[in-house]
Formats: sequence, C-alpha cells, structure tokens
Amino acid sequence: MKLWQKIFLYTLILVMLAVSITSILLLKNSFSLALDQRKQNVYSEHEFMITSFKSLMVTERLRANAVVLDEKTLQKFMVGTFGEGKNGIAFFNGENEQIYANKKMQIPGALVDAVKKSGYPHMQVQKYQLYTASAESIEGKNYYVITENDIQDVVQNHENILRQILVINMSCAMGIALILLVVVKMLLHPLKRINEGTREIAQGSYHKRIKEQGHDELSELAHNMNLMAESVEINVRALENVAEDRKHFIDNLSHEMKTPLTSILGFSDLLQIKKDIPDESRIEYAGIIKEEATRMRTLSGKLMELITVGEAKLEWVQEDMGKLFSEIGASLKVVADSHNMQLSCESEKGMLWIDRELFKSLLYNLVDNAIKASQEGGSIQVTGQFEKGQFCIEVEDQGVGIPKEEIDKITQAFYMVDKVRSRANGGAGLGLALCAEIVSTHRGIMRFESNLGEGTRVLIRMKGGKSVCTT
Repeated sequence: MKLWQKIFLYTLILVMLAVSITSILLLKNSFSLALDQRKQNVYSEHEFMITSFKSLMVTERLRANAVVLDEKTLQKFMVGTFGEGKNGIAFFNGENEQIYANKKMQIPGALVDAVKKSGYPHMQVQKYQLYTASAESIEGKNYYVITENDIQDVVQNHENILRQILVINMSCAMGIALILLVVVKMLLHPLKRINEGTREIAQGSYHKRIKEQGHDELSELAHNMNLMAESVEINVRALENVAEDRKHFIDNLSHEMKTPLTSILGFSDLLQIKKDIPDESRIEYAGIIKEEATRMRTLSGKLMELITVGEAKLEWVQEDMGKLFSEIGASLKVVADSHNMQLSCESEKGMLWIDRELFKSLLYNLVDNAIKASQEGGSIQVTGQFEKGQFCIEVEDQGVGIPKEEIDKITQAFYMVDKVRSRANGGAGLGLALCAEIVSTHRGIMRFESNLGEGTRVLIRMKGGKSVCTT
C-alpha cells in the first residue's frame, strides 16, 4: 500500500470514528433526556390516577355507607372506574396475585419484587412500553399498582434520528473522502516529484536536480537530496577523472617502456646475429643499449618513488634549512658543473618539520628539471626564506620556458611539454608529478610562473616553519 493510500485511509477512518462517536453520544444524551422527561410525566400521571382512584373510592364508600369495601366490591369499582383505556393499569395484592387489569399486559416479573424490596416506586422500559409500579394502601390492605404507558413515539423518534445520522455519516464520509483524497494528493505531490527525481539520479542522471518549493519539510528534503546529488556527481566525476588518469598513466607507462625495450632488443639482436661487427659499430650499439637501459632504470626509480611517496612511513624531523640547503647545493653543484651551469642554493637559517629524504628528492627533481630546460652556460637560483610562519622555496632558471596553456598540466605523470627534448635528456615526465606529491605531503602549495624563452620560476610554500634569529 502506498503512502498516500495509508494516509488517506487512516485519516478517513479516524475522522469517521470521531464523527460517528460524537453523533452517537449526542443522540444517546438526547434520547436519555427525552426518556427522563417522559418518565416524569408518566410518574405524575401514575400518581394522579391513584390519587383520583382513592378519592372516588372514599365517595363510593360513603355512598355505600360502609366502613371498608371488600375485595369483590373493590374489583367492581375498579372495573367501573378504569374500564378499557389507552393506558393499562393493574392491581396486585400482597401475595402477587393480580386482582384487576383493564387490559392484557406483559408486566416484567421483577418489577413488583423490586417495589417490595425497596418500598419505593420503580419504572422499567420494555420494548415500546414504560411500566410504573408503586405500593399503595387501599382499604387497609397493601396493593401494588402497575401502570403501562406507550412510549413508542420516543423510541421511534430515537430510531429515526439514528437512521438519519447513519445516512448523514455516509454522505459525510463520501464528501470527506473526496476532499481528503484531493488534499492528500496535493500535499504529497512534492514527495512524488522528489521520488521521481531520486529515481533518475539513481539511474545515473547525476546532473538532475529536484525543484524546491516552499519552506516545509519536503522542501528541506528536496534541498538535501540536491546536495546529495551534487556530492555524488562530484565524486563520480572525480572517480571518472581518476580512472581516466590511471588509463592515461598506464598508456604512457607502456609507451615509455616500449620505446627503450624496442631499442635494446633490436640492437641486442644485431649484436647476436651479425658475427663480423666492426668495433666502432659494436661500441655504438652497446652505448645505445646502455643509454636505453639507464633510461629504463631512471624511469622505474622515479615511478617507484612516485608510487611509494604517499604510502611510506615518513620520518618527521626538524631540520635547519640553512645547513640542509648548503648540503643539497654541494651535491647538485657537481651535476650543474657537468652541464657548464651556475647553481646557487641558499636559505636563511630556521627550523622546519620535514621528511629529510623526500625534501631532498623535491629539490633534486626541481633542479634536474631546470637543468634539462636550460642551455649550457645558464644559471639556476634556489633560495629559501621564512615568511609569516611559512617556509618559501623559489627555484628559478633561464631556460626555454613553458607555454601558459601547458602550466596546469605539467604536474601530471608522463606529461612532457617538449617530448623530444625531454627524452633526449633522459626524462620521462615523472619529476614534477613526484614534486607535487611531496609538496602535498608537507602540507604545502606549489605554483609555476613561466614565459616562453624567459625561463621558469617555481614557488613553494610550506607550513610549520620558524626562522632563527642570529646576532
């Protein structure tokens, strides 16, 4: 059973129960009031009839010049006095024997006993008749007088009103059902819209949004569903991007591995097949094989470093940046001198929480990229300074530069601006991707400033730094 059907059915039942119970209680109260009023009238008539009978009996006794009328004379007097009337009357003696009745009546058996037991008048309703009984002293003896009154009009009026109430209740039920159906449908229409929108979202239409109307709970539900759909859409897009990046990564890795392997296998076959190879050619082939093998070793090393940077257990230590930059500068100066380049690597003194090996790998890769992008005779500046609780690193070269439209892509794995030049220098496009991961691990940010032909500047900011004042 659907929600709107449950609400409609339960509400209709509750409303009809409330209306029916209220109507029945009012009818019962009205019938009780009418019956009580009739009982008062009947009791008054009962008392008046007995009083009148006693007065007439006194007159009859005087006329007969008797002190007390005997029972037979009393019966004759009753016949002459009451005869056949609309209302019935009966007399019973002390032994519960009926001595007179003006009509046949179905008197309740317990009525006389109740009067005997309590000594007070009693009244009892039986179907359409109201019986009244009282104990009376007549001619020195105890008699029980019972009168019968027709109350059919009161009972039938009650039954007629009851039938009318049933008809009215049925009519009201139909009217209320129709109105309630319309109201429930209108109130739950937004829920239907939310349900349909949710179904579309669940089927993959993550761009779908539910229309928000009003300021009630259903509007809040629609708003929350839209927030959920937006979050799901963002997560799905992120997963799609991750999947696409992984596919791209694997494709590039396969391509990067395929090229040196092809060269190695090709020249190895030449060395194996050809028996008479000049020394000059053999040295050339061996040099190519060595060069490609070195490239593969570099590629695998960079790849493993990139994969494990987020998984390895980091060793956080406080390092003096002045000393560490001097140490790194001394190591990199050998590489720079081999390319006939000037390298400056300096930093102001101060302590910074870092993973030493990752930090050194960061600077090595940045300087290595700067060397590959520069011509012989160029210069590379690496500086570090503390600024407002952050450690700022700047690596600047005078190389070929990076096009503006390429800057946002250079930290992607295997992405190379100049593929020919990068491969010629032994690059695989993993250095800057590794740098981005290391900076992120150190809660830092990295950005690039570059113009074609004017060189590139890498700016890095890391948190947790504190400068050391010297005197």
